[in-house]
Amino acid sequence: MGDGFTSKPVVVLGFGAAAISAICALRDSGYDGPLTVVTDADPEPYSPVLTSYYVGGRIPRDQCFPWSDLDVASMIDDMRSNEHIESIDVEAHEVKLANGQCLGYSKLLIATGAQPIAPGFPASHSYKPHVLRTMQDAERLRGALIAWPHVRVLVSGTSMVGLKALEACLDREADATLLGRSGHIMRATAHPLVAERFEQLLVDRGVTLRLSQTVVDVEESADCPECSVCFDDGDVEQFDEIILAQGVKPNLSFVAPGSIEMHKGVVVDDFMRTSAPDVFAAGDVAEALDVSSGQKRIIGLWHNAVRQGRCAGSAIAAECAGRKPTRPYAGSIPSNVIHVRDILFASAGSLSEQEGRCFDVREENGMMCVFVYEKQTGTDQLVGFNILAVVPQDGKHDVLVDEIGAYRREIFNSYV
Repeated sequence: MGDGFTSKPVVVLGFGAAAISAICALRDSGYDGPLTVVTDADPEPYSPVLTSYYVGGRIPRDQCFPWSDLDVASMIDDMRSNEHIESIDVEAHEVKLANGQCLGYSKLLIATGAQPIAPGFPASHSYKPHVLRTMQDAERLRGALIAWPHVRVLVSGTSMVGLKALEACLDREADATLLGRSGHIMRATAHPLVAERFEQLLVDRGVTLRLSQTVVDVEESADCPECSVCFDDGDVEQFDEIILAQGVKPNLSFVAPGSIEMHKGVVVDDFMRTSAPDVFAAGDVAEALDVSSGQKRIIGLWHNAVRQGRCAGSAIAAECAGRKPTRPYAGSIPSNVIHVRDILFASAGSLSEQEGRCFDVREENGMMCVFVYEKQTGTDQLVGFNILAVVPQDGKHDVLVDEIGAYRREIFNSYV
């Protein structure tokens, strides 16, 4: 970094898990220089992971803020909330805001997170479907679910966010339909046998499944709040609300093509540095190492964002002090643990069929497990698993979560 930039602040774009973790790591690692944060939202450090529990009535609103015991505001010298980021100039070391202001930086962290997308879902001229990402999204959905009893809801999307939204609907005693393009739920992470069992458990709990289907039209009646939804098989159903949970994309519209190496996200090294000098990235915008494939890609998980933010913060602090960073990001593996009422599903690693792999399917005490083993250095190593269980409220849940954590660590160690 040239001398002309040394007096400028460290600038953090975003105020989610990665950004807050980076801010804490910066200060914990000894950085005492100026720090500016820019976010396009209100400065509420909430956790998107917890918003579905708030919507469903399982936790109060204040429990969606895991950093409430930290005085994060005291670590920040200049908080710019509700500000839209126009562009960044990596050569001039500047961030341009939509209001025309330019902020110089010595180091820049991009941690702007992601936003929901709904590819192929038809738009209604008058109805705005729900998404579940921000606290504002959660407040709107919560209000809709408690507005009247037995609300009819269509949830479009069968991955983790869709199933968490479905759980919130069930907690509010909604009449829920789950829609997915694929023939099975959790297509990217669930073995077909596990997915089939999961689907049956959902049906047993009153969920209507529409798999291998899409929506071709949505119309809202002029004299009632219901939406008429036309499916590709010709069926038409009425729903009070629609929730879209079909995926997300990184918030990177302000990054000019060619200024930083990008694919689906920003490519980073072991210390979360990008290809641009003094620019770092972490969280849902960062393509970091997936140790199970050896490739760099976005793995949009809460604990990944936290770990990447900590790595970026400590690395920035080291470089600002003229030292080389010493604590690299070790990478991660795809993993999920989700609950839908009393159903628990966990996955980690790779479940793809490849040469040299074998699958071990077990059923014990109502629990279905699929373990994937691969021959490595003469032994069979665990490289992926699924666990599906109906969990009673008798303490077994904690034991099972510990067991899942042990399997996940074993998989990670088998790759590294």
